[in-house]
Amino acid sequence: MHVIVLLGGDSPEREVSLSSGKNIVAALRENGHRVTALDPGNDPAKTLENIYQGIRDAQPRAEVVFNALHGGTGENGIIQSVLQMMHIPFTGSGAEASMLAMDKVVSKLLAQGDAIATPAFLEVKQHGYDHIREKLGLPFIIKPVDGGSSLGFHIIERQEDFETGLRDARTYGEKILAEQYIAGAEIAAGVLKGEALPLVHIIPSHRIYDYTCKYTEGMSQYIVPAVLSDTLTKEIQDIALKIYRVLRLKNYARIDFLVGEKDIPYFIEANTLPGMTSTSLLPKAAGAAGITFKALLEIIIQDAVDSYGN
Repeated sequence: MHVIVLLGGDSPEREVSLSSGKNIVAALRENGHRVTALDPGNDPAKTLENIYQGIRDAQPRAEVVFNALHGGTGENGIIQSVLQMMHIPFTGSGAEASMLAMDKVVSKLLAQGDAIATPAFLEVKQHGYDHIREKLGLPFIIKPVDGGSSLGFHIIERQEDFETGLRDARTYGEKILAEQYIAGAEIAAGVLKGEALPLVHIIPSHRIYDYTCKYTEGMSQYIVPAVLSDTLTKEIQDIALKIYRVLRLKNYARIDFLVGEKDIPYFIEANTLPGMTSTSLLPKAAGAAGITFKALLEIIIQDAVDSYGN
C-alpha cells in the first residue's frame, strides 16, 4: 500500500510531529508499505497548498494518508476538510469531529451536556485575575483553548503567575481557557476503532505533565495498565467511549482524565491525533493490550481505508 505520512507542519508542535512522523514512516516501511513522508513546512501561508500538491502529484496515487500533524491546521479540522475534498482515506477523525475536539471549551460543554464531569472553567476574555479566582478558586490552570503538548500551560497561584502565564499562553493561541485545578492521578484512556484500550497512569517528575515530562525520556513514569479498581477502570473507559461518541471521533483517539477526590474521573480533553513518539501514551496502551507499534499502525491505516466514506 502506498501511504503518505503528513508530518512537521507549521504549528508550535512541529518538533513533536516530526518525531511521531519519523517513527510512523520507519515502522510502515518495515511493514512492507511504500511510504512518502510529506512535510508541508512551517510557513502557514503554504501549508494547504503544499499538502494538496504533494498528495495530488504523488506517483503512484497514495491509497491512504497517515496524518501525523499535531496541533494547528493539522488537527483542528482544516487539513481534514482538504483531505475529504480530495476524496482520499486518511487516519484520525473527520473535519467536524476534529474541530469539536480541538476546542477545549466546546468539547467540555458537550461533555457537560452529557452529564460527564469536567473541571469548572471559563474562557479568559475581559476577565482578570480577581474574577477568575472568585469563580474557580486557587490554584487554577490557564492554557490555550486549541493548543496541545502542554504548551502555554500554567498553574496560577497568585496574580504574578497569572500575568506572566497569560503572556506565554497567548504566544500559542489567542483564546485562553481558565480551569479549576484538580489534584489527582493523571489517566490517559486510549480508544482504538471504538474499543477501549488499557488505561495509562502518568506520574510526571514535575507538578504537572508538562512538555518536558511528556517528551523527555525518564521525566515521567508510566503504569500500564493503571492500578485502579476494576470498577473505576471500567467507569473511565466507559466515559472515554461516551466522549468518543459525543464528539463523533473515529479511528483512534486518546481521552485524558484527572481522577480527583472520591475517585471522581474528570474529563480534561480529547486528542484526535495522539502522539507516536517514543514516550507517547497511545502506543503504551496498545502495547499493554498485546498490540505492537507496527501492528497498531496497521490497524489504524486499515480502519481508515475500510471506514472511508462512512
